[in-house]
Amino acid sequence: MSDISTKYLGLELENPIIIASGPLTGDLEHLKACQKAGAGAVVLKSIFEEQIESRIESDMAANEQYLGHSDAALWFESMSRQHYLERCLDLIRSAKKELSIPVIASINCARSSSWIDFIPSFEEAGADAIELNYHPIAADASTSGTTVDDEAVRFARSVRAVAKGPVSMKIGCEYSSLANIMKRLDGEGIDGIVLFNRFFRPDIDIESMGATLAASPLSSEGEYAESLRWSALMSAELKCSIAATTGIHSGDTVIKFLLAGAAACQVCSAAIRKLSVIGEMKERLCGWMAGKGFSSLGDFQGRLAQERMADGSAWERVQYVRSLMGEV
Repeated sequence: MSDISTKYLGLELENPIIIASGPLTGDLEHLKACQKAGAGAVVLKSIFEEQIESRIESDMAANEQYLGHSDAALWFESMSRQHYLERCLDLIRSAKKELSIPVIASINCARSSSWIDFIPSFEEAGADAIELNYHPIAADASTSGTTVDDEAVRFARSVRAVAKGPVSMKIGCEYSSLANIMKRLDGEGIDGIVLFNRFFRPDIDIESMGATLAASPLSSEGEYAESLRWSALMSAELKCSIAATTGIHSGDTVIKFLLAGAAACQVCSAAIRKLSVIGEMKERLCGWMAGKGFSSLGDFQGRLAQERMADGSAWERVQYVRSLMGEV
């Protein structure tokens, strides 16, 4: 029997397939189903910083007549935030009580904020690790790439200052120098980097002439290429773990990421469509390992990382001469 256990964020996982933060990880019954399906770990549904702030503003507006005094308004805001936080803490506690696999809490952060101060509460509730879904949108043309990068590093530093346990950052690929920012985050003591955030896809409804969302928020098979490239480019360069996400729909794709050096794969869309895909991925991984004569992930993990290849230049190519010349 193949040993498909792995270590991610310093945590021992029975297998490298993690259920990513999303609809399947927002309540205890779904979490139990994820464990039963064979997941190696779960990332709880994110606290959305902006969503909580918006709810607090709505609550305050609805009770405006009672909040004329500034002290009353501050007290109400604090209690509202604590109320929403407590719901998240309850899920962590319940998950840790009922599940035997690692439970990773998640915060969706649009900016550095007081939400960082709640990380100790997540840890005290029993979270095995914290994932920070960090996604600044630098739409202001006066903001330089250096400013965006430096803010991400400051954010990581402030998180590391309060977190006692493992912390990962889920980032996008839109940095001016992705290799540099990953190296800097690693240097700040971040325990893992998740590649990559999948942002909502905007669209335009030509009948209503309004902005809308793309037809499906779910990823499709084949969207994994950039995550695969950067896993291979950076896995041997970093001390921290790499987890891959977006477009992981089959056991073959899981194998590719392990070869590239990822420690784990986070699955969301494929599991939403069919939770049994987790078992299918594990079966394919074990079958492939047996066919290649591998007894554990360590026998092949990172074999195709750029630093370990005789010629790793393929990972850096973004265009091919044959394609540009119209050849196939």
